[in-house]
Amino acid sequence: MSRFRASGFHFLISFIVGLGLLALCWFMWYPAPMLMAIGGQQIFLLVVGIDVVLGPLLTLVVFKVGKKSLKFDLAVIALLQLGAMVYGVSTLLEARPAYVAALGDQFQVVQASELTDANLAKGKTELPWWGPRWVGTKAPTDRYDIDQAHAIAAFGAGRGHLPQLHVAYASMSAEILQQALSIDALKKHNAGGAGEIDAWLAKRGYSGQTAKFQPIRISASEFVVMLDAKTAAVIGIAPFKP
Repeated sequence: MSRFRASGFHFLISFIVGLGLLALCWFMWYPAPMLMAIGGQQIFLLVVGIDVVLGPLLTLVVFKVGKKSLKFDLAVIALLQLGAMVYGVSTLLEARPAYVAALGDQFQVVQASELTDANLAKGKTELPWWGPRWVGTKAPTDRYDIDQAHAIAAFGAGRGHLPQLHVAYASMSAEILQQALSIDALKKHNAGGAGEIDAWLAKRGYSGQTAKFQPIRISASEFVVMLDAKTAAVIGIAPFKP
């Protein structure tokens, strides 16, 4: 086998692995626009750069039929790729959005790293693995939860960061609709973007009359959650200014 064929075979395997990771990030762990908003694309690009680009290039350099140290060299390359993959996947999992919490007048994305084992245990739940879970929230009633809510509020967190305060999203539908804003208001906040807003809604079978919105905070970025104007069902997260 020539070094070019070996490198090409290595690239093909690495490319398939990279595509698998992209699918997990883009469609499951970080549904758009969360990957960019949270900054996970930097870790993803680092992993892909080592896995898909650097690995096959190193194989091209070291591969030579009959070389005594060939097995050792290829093992080192494989370990380098494996280490980068483990680091990247573990970091992406730690930073992944675990919940999208409705607070009544807005939504907030809660990352897995922002939740404690104690609060998960009190909420009798575990971190979701296959994408963020949409939940509603309730006001704290016991002293422990009240104190925690006040403490985390100083860091920009909210009730969504306390799993023991999570409730079914549907139970907040009336409150969410009552405080949701019209699409006309969204167009005023996005001067010159009315056409893009209408196109975004039309692509999903909605219009300015059948949808409303609320702001959502994803890390340090702000977007909007588009909602069905009758049921408060989530249409999607849109890249417009709230």
